[in-house]
Amino acid sequence: MRGGKMKCFIRRIFVAAIIIVIWFVIAEGVNPLFIPGPDLVLRGIISLFDSGQLSAGIIFSFKRVTMASIFSGGLALVFGLFIYSIKYIRELLYPIVKTMRYIPVTAFYPLLIMWCGIGEIMKITFLILVTFVSMMPAVVLALNNVNPDLVDTGKTLGMNRIQVILMVVLPDAMPSIFENFVLLISIGWTYVPFVETINAKYGLGYIIHQSSSRGRTDLVFASIAMIMIISVICDKLAGFIGAKMFKWRYLKQDD
Repeated sequence: MRGGKMKCFIRRIFVAAIIIVIWFVIAEGVNPLFIPGPDLVLRGIISLFDSGQLSAGIIFSFKRVTMASIFSGGLALVFGLFIYSIKYIRELLYPIVKTMRYIPVTAFYPLLIMWCGIGEIMKITFLILVTFVSMMPAVVLALNNVNPDLVDTGKTLGMNRIQVILMVVLPDAMPSIFENFVLLISIGWTYVPFVETINAKYGLGYIIHQSSSRGRTDLVFASIAMIMIISVICDKLAGFIGAKMFKWRYLKQDD
């Protein structure tokens, strides 16, 4: 098992090295204004770190994404359980919930500016909206995919509706809900550069916007690289936490 993981790790390092080499070769024949080389991007990351912009940007962007993800995740879970628990409501709203993923959320950005202004509330609200329309269908789908035999077993044991939902349905659906919550955080990081273009003093998106307007493409690439790195770290950390929280799920997959 360890040998397989080591081989997989080596392959990933090899692929990453090939990508960097190709990037370096392409950048050599292109104006750095359009495609900066890996060395320029690395220097950009170091310069942002030395100036304190990088740490401040990561902190502010992380705070926005985390607040929005937790709020929208909790909201989606509450509404999902409400829809699932009442058959009439489930049959009425489930078709609507399934289409939420196709809502062009960016179209609401001008409206949010009009409703909430251009301050921090607007930024958090937009990220909540972006993540909620993805999380809500995922929660409802996870609840609907619970094995009916488990529900019937709970009823046979004398559980009432609330007990069945809390002690049978929710525990069985939680691994899938957690996996989608991890994806939710990645979606939030994807939209951070967009939401931080207006009236933001800090954030990785702010750095991207300001650097782009000044022709500092190296700093734009550096900020994008940091967003990707942070997203990967969050994904790996969440995967580790999920493996500890839902050991039975991973043991079932291994079997």
